[in-house]
Amino acid sequence: MKINLSLKDTHLDIIDDLKKKYSVSSNEEIVKRCVKSALALKNDDFIFGSERENCTGGCFSSEPQFEIEIDEDIFRKLKEVYQNYDFSEYETEEEEISKTIRCIINFVDEEPNSIFI
Repeated sequence: MKINLSLKDTHLDIIDDLKKKYSVSSNEEIVKRCVKSALALKNDDFIFGSERENCTGGCFSSEPQFEIEIDEDIFRKLKEVYQNYDFSEYETEEEEISKTIRCIINFVDEEPNSIFI
């Protein structure tokens, strides 16, 4: 399934840095790698726990940036994560999934040695 991924400028900067570091040219590809690797940790509290889930400014200031194709199983897992943590409420599933992916991108930036892309 395709969604429009809503990100903030800081997330785009992190994605650009990761693309350079891992020699990946596609935003979609690096995001998919981050999501897959983060979910493979099977440690949601480490990634989405209370100190990480809090918005670092402008929670609702993210804008649709690009489309991303997400496997149905990964979509369900991201939706489950969103529902299990006390995130701010969003109007659409697309925004909820985007919030969860933004948390993963933040995690990858803050804990680069905890994840394999």
